[in-house]
Amino acid sequence: MIPGGADDRLLAGLKKYFGYDDFLDNQRQVIGRIISGNDLCVVMPTGAGKSLCYQLPALLADGFTLVVSPLIALMLDQVQSLRRRGIPAAFINSTVSFAEQLAAADAAASGEIKLLYVAPERLQTGFFQDFLRRNPPEMLVVDEAHCISEWGHDFRPSYRRIGEAALAAGIKRVCAFTATATPLVCRDIRTQLQRENMELLVAGFRRPNLSFKVQMCDGGKAAKLAALKKLLAGEKVPTIIYAATRQAVDELTSALPGVTGYHAGMSLEARNLAQEYFMHDPAPVLAATNAFGMGIDRSDVRKVIHYQLPGSLEAYYQEAGRAGRDGESAECTLLFSFSDRYIQKFLIEMNNPPPEVIRGVYTAVRNKILAMETPAPLEISASALADDVPGVKSDGQISAALGILEKSGAIRRMARRSGHGTLRFTGDPDRLRILHQEERTQRSRFIHRVISKWGRAAGRETECTIEELAEIAGLSPDQVKRVIGALSGEVLEWHGGFTGRAIELTDPALITPELDDAELSRHLDYETARLDEVVHYARSANCRQVGLIGYFGEVCDNWECGCCDICAGTSAAAGISGVSESDIRTALRAADIFSGRIGIGKLGQILAGSRSASIIAGNWHRNPCFGTLRKLRAAKIERLLRALTDSGELARIDRNGYPCIVLSEKGRARLHNSKNLTE
Repeated sequence: MIPGGADDRLLAGLKKYFGYDDFLDNQRQVIGRIISGNDLCVVMPTGAGKSLCYQLPALLADGFTLVVSPLIALMLDQVQSLRRRGIPAAFINSTVSFAEQLAAADAAASGEIKLLYVAPERLQTGFFQDFLRRNPPEMLVVDEAHCISEWGHDFRPSYRRIGEAALAAGIKRVCAFTATATPLVCRDIRTQLQRENMELLVAGFRRPNLSFKVQMCDGGKAAKLAALKKLLAGEKVPTIIYAATRQAVDELTSALPGVTGYHAGMSLEARNLAQEYFMHDPAPVLAATNAFGMGIDRSDVRKVIHYQLPGSLEAYYQEAGRAGRDGESAECTLLFSFSDRYIQKFLIEMNNPPPEVIRGVYTAVRNKILAMETPAPLEISASALADDVPGVKSDGQISAALGILEKSGAIRRMARRSGHGTLRFTGDPDRLRILHQEERTQRSRFIHRVISKWGRAAGRETECTIEELAEIAGLSPDQVKRVIGALSGEVLEWHGGFTGRAIELTDPALITPELDDAELSRHLDYETARLDEVVHYARSANCRQVGLIGYFGEVCDNWECGCCDICAGTSAAAGISGVSESDIRTALRAADIFSGRIGIGKLGQILAGSRSASIIAGNWHRNPCFGTLRKLRAAKIERLLRALTDSGELARIDRNGYPCIVLSEKGRARLHNSKNLTE
């Protein structure tokens, strides 16, 4: 509740600063909790008006509010939006000169600036720590707070130190805001901020204007494309198609005329053009990876289509939630094929390398550093390092292993460097430019555009980066690398420099890094369980939104959306048929034996007799239940367990943030009745 007499003041401030006559759903409740003076963790979905919930109290307070934000682009967007409204706000980050940083800090200290945005790394600098001790803010707001948790989808190590910085500066009130935090992540946010009594408020996940649908596509790419074309047929409306990989985005833009692509492998120029198209075209259709979306604010998106399975319900809800922010009807469709799970499972395994690979990476790094004549940080690419690591599956595993080693304290990595190389065209530049002026291939395009840009200097060694060449040629950095590789020794010479983060050992005497193998395994299981939650969502026979809302911890009571495919009665999800009562009893008995210690995915693997790394590492293959349903296909076992969950014979529980299952009373009755029938 808002304290007595404060409501009129809040409404007056809302009108004065933002021009609104009333609050959105849940905003009044959140703001009331904030102005009461307590620490607060707020989980509200994208588009629900989170920012105003802390901006208005900040404007009505005496001092200034410090906002920690993870991305420069987000800070810029927020501050520009506030300034357009005449609201005094500023940011301090690496794009701002030291003189401007001093001016912004002084303005905040004097009360001229009410909202000061900074990156989390700024809290660790001596200058800013001194400033905060001398001028503690009225409130510290941690935006995108899920970044503080290793269980969050965008974990940022620098976020972990926000809590100690707040204590050191004597900041009395801390509020955390996020759009995508499960109960487990919320608990971790409070722990890492050292605010265990922080109040939790989850609200705003109900979106009655969004129609969530799942369309089964079991016929491979052809079935997916046919379904997608049908969804895109008819009147063109602003549409986002999310795909899991860059390759899938490229395939979609090739197969679907009029669809523009966006992914991180494209040049900056191409990405900017795609973003401009999406923001300003009356009815853009954009195929993108999850690289697209952060900071994008178009309210009239009518369709969000997931061409492939996302890795978690957090990601799915955040991406799907970009539809219908104007409150008008919109559709969110997931094209579901169980085979998509293998794509995401592969990505999970790449981001969670096994302990032996992590130790192998450390050994390779240590050997290379100790072999140097003069000690220096190691400059080496992931692909070059992979040659010395047994069992590694990809460069991505190397990068993930380095991140884990850095987190464990075994190594330090320097700030990212973009290495300069030198490029020289060996043929006559004018002749080459004329020969390739039609730009029929990527190679011709590269040659013609670079020479046109550089002129006669193209015949001399010129310093540049791959990214700069990509901008000139209008190609992605990966495409430029391939073109240079093909043309080297033919029409040009390239000598590349190091690009990446140099590595140091924190203790050269350390032979083996200290790793918590059980914790690494638990994190892999957690990521896999999150993926299985998406599969469960796709196969559920219950209201789509109720499933999503419950996942984030908001109480649904008896609410149903009334417009999803389930509520409308158009779902293709079907129950399990052709499974004997004996097999059902086996599954129920196994759930009873494990009694809430594991989730559906792990139980399905055990019953199927899977010998995956996680099953063997946990000694699950020695359990009496192992392989007892081996005669059924693994997918059918999982469908059986999902059906038993949907029917209420198995129940889902939260065990330290991990989704597990237990035998319900209904299931116990079926198990016992079945036993009696056979006796």
